[in-house]
Amino acid sequence: MVSTFLQSWSQGVDVWGESGMRKLFSTANVVTYGGNVKEEGYLKMLSELIGKYTYTSVSSSRQKDSGSTSRQDATDDILSVADLSALPKGRAVMFGSGAKAVLLRTIPIDHRPYAQASRASEEAHNRPTVDTVDHEPTAPAAEPVVPEPAGNRWAALVKE
Repeated sequence: MVSTFLQSWSQGVDVWGESGMRKLFSTANVVTYGGNVKEEGYLKMLSELIGKYTYTSVSSSRQKDSGSTSRQDATDDILSVADLSALPKGRAVMFGSGAKAVLLRTIPIDHRPYAQASRASEEAHNRPTVDTVDHEPTAPAAEPVVPEPAGNRWAALVKE
């Protein structure tokens, strides 16, 4: 199983290209959007995936001895591009395979029962390391340095 965490759609496009990013997104079993993105195309796609709701608008009018009421069905986005763009902290939208999108309430790790253990683990594993060897970085003599291809900085690291 592969887990990929991106801050924006564009970040994925920079790595895999537009076609690769669409493939990754469309085949993911779970996609979570946590807000703070201003990419209209991506937000529009999410809004369309979330869907629409139908409501009935009722209006009434009255004259001397008569009155009328009209009803009209209308549809609107459940979450518009503007709603998604302004998603407040503490909320996320999750898309799961075979299910409709769900609005989530997120719980920060420091509010969970294992917060203290998590902090201790982070402190133990994020200590700065000290490199005591003074050396100059050099390219290996046997392998030529390949220039980074434009648009995808990871392509040079992948051996085909």
